[in-house]
Parts: sequence; C-alpha cells; structure tokens
Amino acid sequence: MIEIPWEKPVSLNMLDGKCRTVIGPLDAITCLQSEWPVRHGAYYGCAVRACNAALKHRKRPEDARAAFLAASREAFLTVVTAAGVDVAGEPYRPPSE
Repeated sequence: MIEIPWEKPVSLNMLDGKCRTVIGPLDAITCLQSEWPVRHGAYYGCAVRACNAALKHRKRPEDARAAFLAASREAFLTVVTAAGVDVAGEPYRPPSE
C-alpha cells in the first residue's frame, strides 16, 4: 500500500518516553499495531478501521487522522503540537491572565 500523507502529521509522546511522528494512515496502522500501549479500547478499533478505509479511499485521510487522535487520547498519549503539548489533540492555547 502507498502512504497518503496527512496535512498535519501527528507527533506523540509515547509511554516509553520516545517521541513518535505519524505521517498518515499507513504509518498510523503500523504505530497502532506495533507500538500502541492499549489495544482493546473502542477508539483503537475505530482508528484501525478508519485508517484501513482511508487507504482504500473509502474515507478521507483526515477522518482517519481524527480517529487516530481519539485513540491517542484513549491511550493517554500526549499529542505534541508546534505551539506546545496538549493531551486533547487540539491546538495549544496558553491560559489567559
């Protein structure tokens, strides 16, 4: 299969302390199947199915990315953004003072 790159790669801090950048649904499946800390959550299964569907052009790659982010939150992985770190997978916004 050929990778379909996401517009914005997803960088995660894995539980072993390593940073992992996932660039698209094929890379996400590899990460989910061989590096994931939790394989039994509902969002894990949704992410695997969404990534497979995106690779078969049945879903948009960005839908697979959203499912992957949900699985990341479910597995308590930290999503790293350009502006900082946010476990919810949303852009980091510093608190207003």
